[in-house]
Amino acid sequence: MIAHTLGARPVLLVLVTPQYLDALDAQGRRRIESPDDPVRNELAAALAADAHIIPVLCDGVAQTPDASALPPPLDQLGERTWRRLRAYDWKQDVARLAADLRALGIEAHADAPATAVRPAGDAPAAPRRRTVVFGLGGLALLASAAGGWWWWQAQRNVTRLSGTWTAMIAPRGAPTVRNAERLQFRIEHDGDRLRLTSVPVDIDRDRAWAEYRKFWRERTGQDLRRVVYRGEGTARFDPGAPGSIDVAVRIETQRGEGPIDGGNLQAAVGEAGRRMTGRLWLNSEQAERVVELRRAR
Repeated sequence: MIAHTLGARPVLLVLVTPQYLDALDAQGRRRIESPDDPVRNELAAALAADAHIIPVLCDGVAQTPDASALPPPLDQLGERTWRRLRAYDWKQDVARLAADLRALGIEAHADAPATAVRPAGDAPAAPRRRTVVFGLGGLALLASAAGGWWWWQAQRNVTRLSGTWTAMIAPRGAPTVRNAERLQFRIEHDGDRLRLTSVPVDIDRDRAWAEYRKFWRERTGQDLRRVVYRGEGTARFDPGAPGSIDVAVRIETQRGEGPIDGGNLQAAVGEAGRRMTGRLWLNSEQAERVVELRRAR
């Protein structure tokens, strides 16, 4: 696509999404490490065509990646001038990009195709207009490693899991969350990192905690009335697959003493990021429980 772009020296916008480094192939290897990866091939074509390359950082990408983390020729992106494209400052960021393109000789036309800004004519007195490449091979060059621009746009709300969630934890051995214990969590999601914290859980009347509360009283001389679930882990949103979370969980006292117990929460993300289903493993039980999480807000 880039090699056949019309006009002199094309302009290439390289969209960098949170997953562009981590997309994996069927063998579990990073796709950008493969010599056959279209991301690498299209960037190589852009360099060969002497394209003016503008890498664009999107939500969830806090800083430009180190060249050592990128295989050739992607490692050359650090030599370019980076721009940002953020949801909370969308208008300003797009306006800044538009100004950059105008400065490079790109002119927008109302009748131009949606996938490219092309010259409207060949007026001899006017300077030759530049071509900006969009689409899978251009605007979404690095995003193609994560499924392309269209996929990233469709998944923007999915990949933002921050908010309040209600977790329904099934009784031990139960196949569904019917008669489940309900906990409310606050999730903080930034890029591929995820943290969760529950509201304090009353356990003073929970028979399952009776023995441990007795042990705690003998050990500390204090009553244990409330515990808090905390967790840290990852959130993944690979193209062609449902999103998922993998979180190491610990149970502490309300004051942060502990951990009292630990485990792991794994769940698949569905329904546009408003529901997750999976399993919670607790070390004290050496067993899994069915879990369903629903976004409260």
